[in-house]
Amino acid sequence: MSLDTSQHQEEIAHTAWPAPRPPIQKNRFGLPMRRGWIAVAVLVALLFTSAGGYLAYLNTLPTAVALSVASGQKEVPTETRLVFSFNRSVALDSLQKSFSIEPATNGAFVSVSGQDRYQFVPAQPLLDLTSYTLALRSFTDTSRHQVKAAHWTFTTTIVPRIASVTGAGGAPITDGSEVLPGTTITLAFNDVMVPTTVKMTLGAKALTLNWAKDSRSATVSTQGIPSGPFVVKLGSGATDSTGHTVKASWTLVTGLYYRDQEHTTPLKYPALIQIPNDADAVDQNGLQAADMVYEYLAEGGITRLTAIYGNAPDLIGPMRSSRLVSLKLGRHYKGVLFQSGESSVTQAAAGSDPVPQFFDTVGYTFRSNSRYAPDNLMITGDGVNRVETQLFPNLPAFSMSKARPSPAGGMPATSVIVSEHSSSYTYDPLMGTYQKTENGHAYRDAKSRQPLRIEMLIVMHTQVTELNVSDGHGSLIHDFNLESTGSADIYYKGQHYAGAWSGADSHSPITFTTADGQALSLPPGLVWVDVTA
Repeated sequence: MSLDTSQHQEEIAHTAWPAPRPPIQKNRFGLPMRRGWIAVAVLVALLFTSAGGYLAYLNTLPTAVALSVASGQKEVPTETRLVFSFNRSVALDSLQKSFSIEPATNGAFVSVSGQDRYQFVPAQPLLDLTSYTLALRSFTDTSRHQVKAAHWTFTTTIVPRIASVTGAGGAPITDGSEVLPGTTITLAFNDVMVPTTVKMTLGAKALTLNWAKDSRSATVSTQGIPSGPFVVKLGSGATDSTGHTVKASWTLVTGLYYRDQEHTTPLKYPALIQIPNDADAVDQNGLQAADMVYEYLAEGGITRLTAIYGNAPDLIGPMRSSRLVSLKLGRHYKGVLFQSGESSVTQAAAGSDPVPQFFDTVGYTFRSNSRYAPDNLMITGDGVNRVETQLFPNLPAFSMSKARPSPAGGMPATSVIVSEHSSSYTYDPLMGTYQKTENGHAYRDAKSRQPLRIEMLIVMHTQVTELNVSDGHGSLIHDFNLESTGSADIYYKGQHYAGAWSGADSHSPITFTTADGQALSLPPGLVWVDVTA
């Protein structure tokens, strides 16, 4: 038997079933899109609420501060950067007022970055091997948050170095200083050194150091070292007693040069003093302190000197009369000519082109009992100064320029003869000066009894005219041309240099040049000029 299913299938075919739902869309988190957006919104709200709360919490905290050096740190370099960093802006004035440092150290704050980073810059490097305490008292930042009080401690290290260099009597010696030949130089270190590790050189030559018992200082003798540049070097690698090492080489650039040590009185403008040079006048007083001495024939084969001073020694003399060349020098060097008198010819020349002149006057000059007239008229440094300030107060200030020269192209010359003046000069390499002998007499200072030391010798060649006018003693008067140009022989530090002179401007100092036309500066000390035909 079979069942008829066609009607049943037809009924099924016509039955109305619900329509299928579309697929639910989901986001990348696996959440339904609509519900996902709601969740995100809730999450964002929660985040903002939490962040706001956290920010509000942070806003209740005091302003934080940190120092670039850790508290308790050891071996801190003495030139370290002390930088304070804040997490909020602070005013420079508030920081400075709240800051203290022990031991007391002068310095100032500078901004490193806006108002949240400041550096304390000490006026001098911090002290070696010293414990420092830095403190900040409580203050408020620019947004009125509290900056809590804080303090830090640290200890500096030590870098061995030469702390000072001194000469005779503890006089400091620095780069550019000039040291008297033969001086013992003391080198003081900032710590106890290991002497065997300290190597010092003068040029390529090793120096012998004589160490003090505490090994904190050593001396170097310059005895026997020739005059001239003196450059001492300490190499790196020397160590102190605790193993600290000299980090970099050290060099002292100075020179060994003779300098007159006597007391002098500064002058507003040059004093040109007429000094005799005959046998009865030598040895004279005060020549060593002169900036320049011009020597020239006066009459009868006898020379006379015009000594030019920017600083007057305590005693100068003897003093005698002027000559025509003296007037010319007075014009060139813009000073007062000091003399005992002058001839009628010289007086007439002075009248045509006046030169400030001082003659023997009671109260300013005096006659010395230790000399014979007429070579016994003397003047003190104070007397020279009073002549200038009381009798010639309106003359303008003027000083001679002095600077140590460095000429090139010289030839050795340790002995010089100037036959016209019966003079010879011998170079002393240890002192770097020439010593003068005239007519067999070695020149000395009458007071110190020390040899006259000439820093630079110039033999100046010019035209000489013998005027057919008697000086009153049967000799003709010499006149020297100082208003043109001519050749010159220059002797300096044992070397001879060909050169030239110029006096074309009769009211400015005579200038000197080397053969290549380079201007020649005159060195500190005594410059002696022999004016010859």
